[in-house]
Amino acid sequence: MIIEKTTIDRINKYRTDYLSSLPEFQELFIELMICNSDFYIFQSDNDEIGYAISNNDGVLIEFYVIDQYILDSNEIFGQVLKDLSITDIYCKSFDSLLLSNCLLMTLPYSIIGLLYRDYFEPLIIKDSTIKMKRADHLSVEFLLGQDESIKELFETEQQLIDFIKNENVFEFYKNEEFVGCGMVIRTHPEWSFCDLGVWVSPSKRGNSIGSQIILNLKEYSINSKLKPSCGCAIENIASQKTIEKSGFVSRYKMINFKTK
Repeated sequence: MIIEKTTIDRINKYRTDYLSSLPEFQELFIELMICNSDFYIFQSDNDEIGYAISNNDGVLIEFYVIDQYILDSNEIFGQVLKDLSITDIYCKSFDSLLLSNCLLMTLPYSIIGLLYRDYFEPLIIKDSTIKMKRADHLSVEFLLGQDESIKELFETEQQLIDFIKNENVFEFYKNEEFVGCGMVIRTHPEWSFCDLGVWVSPSKRGNSIGSQIILNLKEYSINSKLKPSCGCAIENIASQKTIEKSGFVSRYKMINFKTK
């Protein structure tokens, strides 16, 4: 088998098959890495049989082979790890092909994130005094002027500008006082799935404001014909509680497998 570095355009048809094959949709945490990653096509006897994507830190973030080669996937997987000098693998626990190959190689692992795809009745009652206002270009300076922790939601000023321009960013007010902000980010432009992000002003934390913001974002997403999801780091207990109060439940995890 030959592994050839290529472009995202060349693997897009296989990537569509991969994303369509998953029982749950892609995690935004992974999708945001795609633009700064390297793409590889697998070839056997001049036939294209799959692909891999690794980020600039040597982390494998996607691995896919077509159905006819699934029986050979562990051999292909081993070659990918060796030829691409992979050090880590980020695996969504619902990605059965990648997960099974990691387990067959008995790679050591740790859980690094919780993936929320299901939601039921919230554990809180919706607060009707909390109102949402769509952010605009005037919001950039206002939001970035908040506590430094807001960068957990918007890593850079340019990212915030892009999210406001192309996605859905909202400011939230309770009794006309600013209490936080949130966003609804489409995970992939060709699918109707989205990720919810939330930030609460430090002085307003501990009062379920974050959960109230998620309730509003979830309602907005559903009304916009989008399927909402959330994710957070395994060590972020506060975020877990916030998300779960709003009714989300995590059946899936983000796993970091180590190869060295």
